[in-house]
Amino acid sequence: MKSPITGISHCVVWVRDLDAAAASYRRLGFSLSQYYLHPKSVGTANYNMMFEADYLELLVSIEKNERNLARLARLDAEGDGLKDLALATKDADAAFVQVQAAGLSPLPVFDHHRPEGDAQARFRLIYLPPDKLLPGLGIHVNQRVDPELMWRSANTRHANGATGIAGLVAVSDDPAAMAAPYAKLYGVPAERAADGSLSVAAGKARLRFVSPALCATLFPGIAFKARAPFVPALELFVADPAKTRAFFDGAGISYRSAPDGALEVPPAEASGVLLRFVGKR
Repeated sequence: MKSPITGISHCVVWVRDLDAAAASYRRLGFSLSQYYLHPKSVGTANYNMMFEADYLELLVSIEKNERNLARLARLDAEGDGLKDLALATKDADAAFVQVQAAGLSPLPVFDHHRPEGDAQARFRLIYLPPDKLLPGLGIHVNQRVDPELMWRSANTRHANGATGIAGLVAVSDDPAAMAAPYAKLYGVPAERAADGSLSVAAGKARLRFVSPALCATLFPGIAFKARAPFVPALELFVADPAKTRAFFDGAGISYRSAPDGALEVPPAEASGVLLRFVGKR
């Protein structure tokens, strides 16, 4: 049976200083949303970078609740970085069953909202308990109840040419074990590449799981503060890599041209996550 979990809703970069992170991402050519303060029960605030169908979130903890205290402890140990992944669904109740079938223990479906102009954008979310999070990358499942509100005034044009989430790279001492729950959530097999990495299709994106040794080969000269398991890199689609390169050159952005043609901005410039700008596959 086809999984009701269909892709990536958004990726979440946890930060200690939201204003500083926002300034860094604006310099990299992203258009940021308004500042959002979430309900006190959630206790977070963010800026979003909206793309055609998904988005990237910069998140800061404000209230001292159980989940936020766990976030802050992890930031103390690892520094800022991409630490949460929101999976996309159009049916949170069916997705809840899928998460259970993957051998996980989800909390009940949770109703969330945020202001969007003169209205409230609503979501139905599935979280895992803080003590049962998947290693290295916390996940939750997100049903957007009012997606038209989220995009009605969103600026999806970015000076760097980014158009959407292409995937991410996760590091684990046992890539197969880290990939396994994601394969179950998406209802697809994990595919092994010649270099020993595994990948899981997540809609138009791909989640790639690599060993620490392969990570060092992929990203030479980059010293990540976090240790396996963690997510060192986020991949973003761009409409025209040549225009992205021209923007980076003009703005004085430090980047590397990777062997596969991606343009890579180091984690020091992007709140702890290496950004890979890739052409459409």
